[in-house]
Amino acid sequence: MSSILVSLASSHDNPDRATVSFVVASAAAASGQDTTVFLSADGSWLGKKGEADKIHEDGFAPLADLMAGFVEAGGKIMVCSPCAKKRGIAPADLVDGSVIAGGAAVVALMAAGAHTISY
Repeated sequence: MSSILVSLASSHDNPDRATVSFVVASAAAASGQDTTVFLSADGSWLGKKGEADKIHEDGFAPLADLMAGFVEAGGKIMVCSPCAKKRGIAPADLVDGSVIAGGAAVVALMAAGAHTISY
């Protein structure tokens, strides 16, 4: 099984990019790939409960539904630790299936051979 890392640095600032990243991540997870989404910069907002509910890009399922389906398919979400701290996002604020993680976790996935895509 391959490992897939989707890096997302957008949320409210670019709903299209945020949505498409979870469409791709969901496809990877549903096909049996070990898939992780890393939320950084503005994308870290999506790690906070309720934020994805505010995003629904025309032509796509609501982002909150895509994220829930991704986690149900076995996907994992990591929220950048300094990005979360900057935005006041605490572990108790996180959506299901997500954890706060530092850059070392991302580097470890890449060093282990994860295929990466960034949005």
